[in-house]
Amino acid sequence: MGKTLFKTLTVIAAGIGSVAVCFFGFRENNQRQYQQRVEYAQAAIIREKDGISEVEKEVNALFTDDKQTFLKASVNDDVLTKLSGSISAIKVSAKEFGIEEKALPSGSKEVQAQKKAIEEVLKQAQAKLSIQNQTVALFVNGVSDWQKTKNNVIIKDNLKETDMGRVRENLSLFEDSSWKTNVETYLGYADAQVKRIAELQKSFATMIKDDVVTDAVTYEGYLAAIDSISQVRNEKEKAKYTALAEKVAEQMGYGTNYYGDSTTGDTSTDEGTYTDEGTYY
Repeated sequence: MGKTLFKTLTVIAAGIGSVAVCFFGFRENNQRQYQQRVEYAQAAIIREKDGISEVEKEVNALFTDDKQTFLKASVNDDVLTKLSGSISAIKVSAKEFGIEEKALPSGSKEVQAQKKAIEEVLKQAQAKLSIQNQTVALFVNGVSDWQKTKNNVIIKDNLKETDMGRVRENLSLFEDSSWKTNVETYLGYADAQVKRIAELQKSFATMIKDDVVTDAVTYEGYLAAIDSISQVRNEKEKAKYTALAEKVAEQMGYGTNYYGDSTTGDTSTDEGTYTDEGTYY
């Protein structure tokens, strides 16, 4: 029985010894791997100092001015996505390297602050481009200039006030600037064109019912309608109301009138009076 107990104790001791060897070996391996990560992080952050400066130049170059007010015309989603990837690839924090904060090399906090600042500028560029894309989507011909507004835009078919409202809601999150003012001006152009079409719809609803003119038709009202039609820029809407005006003229014996083309020439003939500088009245 004594020999059996001795053998049992020997096996247990050997097992404990094996576990101890594995434990200390595992810990030593982990420490070695951690030290390798520390050394890699220290070397990488030194390299990133130059790389992050280059990315910073690229991000600042997205704008036309040092105040970062207007995006350059060449900026699009692809450009911003590529830059975002470049910034994400720059590792500067202890968490990204899987090490403790105290193990980072000197100067790493400055690099971290620089990266954070670049990320904020890029976010601003992304937000502005999103607003511009939303505004462009309102018009058939897009927006040709953001730094100086031009009243040459043509709204898309079936545009509604709520479409501009959604853009305004997002725009309200931005601080006041000349860029914001110009976006608001373009939204004003869209508002005015939508309002003109709504007024024409209301006017012809009283003048024609079931393709027959009503007693509400007056020559003055008819002339006002065709003057308004001459300033409609959306070709589909213009054709629609031109046809209605011709129907009124035919049934009332008014003769042929000129409905004009507001898509060329003077850019201040529509929607109140707008100027190329972005003001309207």
